[in-house]
Amino acid sequence: MRLIRSLVACALVVALWSCNPTISGLNARPQKYYQKKIEVRGQIMRTQELPGEMLLEIADAHGSRVLVHATAPPDAATGDWVRVKGLLVPEARVGDKVLYDVLMAERIRRIHEPRLRNLM
Repeated sequence: MRLIRSLVACALVVALWSCNPTISGLNARPQKYYQKKIEVRGQIMRTQELPGEMLLEIADAHGSRVLVHATAPPDAATGDWVRVKGLLVPEARVGDKVLYDVLMAERIRRIHEPRLRNLM
């Protein structure tokens, strides 16, 4: 009986964990997530500071990348792993440029590097 309960609990955890899209999933079908609040995990590859805003490029363990727009610099540096929660928009104006498929960050938190990087 304990084994069945443990298996059910594990199945629920896996099901809930898979609800958040991956960066690869965002790139494959971004229209599925437009105007929805999502949460992704990735490593900061590049940053660019602009007056009053910041642009980050984050990548998952497979190398898929997404642009993240933040109004304040995060408490993380290039190379750090972060969890970003925000709204995916089809296009956004950053500085004087229009960018497509941008995650407008509400919260950016530094996290530990995944132990099983290629499993995500």
